[in-house]
Amino acid sequence: MGRLERWRRVARAGPRVGGALRAALLRVLRPDEQPAGPAPSLTRLDALIDEFAAGQPVRWRVGGQPRPLPDAVDVAAYRIIQEALTGACRHAPGAAVAVRLRYDPAGLTVEVRGDGPAVPAAGLRARAESVGGRFHAGPGPEGGWLVRAELPAPEDEAELS
Repeated sequence: MGRLERWRRVARAGPRVGGALRAALLRVLRPDEQPAGPAPSLTRLDALIDEFAAGQPVRWRVGGQPRPLPDAVDVAAYRIIQEALTGACRHAPGAAVAVRLRYDPAGLTVEVRGDGPAVPAAGLRARAESVGGRFHAGPGPEGGWLVRAELPAPEDEAELS
C-alpha cells in the first residue's frame, strides 16, 4: 500500500485521529473539495467578534481613520485578533475582553486586553514579525493581560495602491 493510500486511511479514521490533524490531511488529499470561505480580513472583524461574543463579553473599537491595508498586514491583524480571542476563550472562559484598532500615519496598532490569566503569544509574535511589525504580550497595566502588535502600513503607501 502506498503512502497516499495510508494517509487516506488515516484521514478517514474519524475520531481516533485528532480533529486538526484529520482536517489538515483532508485538505491535502482533497483540496478541490474544501469550502472556499471568505479570506481573513479586518472587513470581517464584526463577524469574528460576534462569534466570540456569544460565549464571552467582547468590546471593540476603532480609532483613527480606517483605510485599506496591504493584504499581508490585513490578514496578520485579523489573525492576531482571532488567536488572542481564541486564547482568551480557552484560558479565561467568560472573562471580559477588549479589542482596539488604532490607525495612524505609520500603520495599525492592534491591542487585545483581557481579564484573567495571560494567553499564549508565540504564534501572535510570529504573525506580527512576519510583516515587519513589533509585538508585546504580558500583564496589562490594570491587571489581566495585554497583547499589542504594531504593524507597518504607511499611509502614503496606501495612497499609491
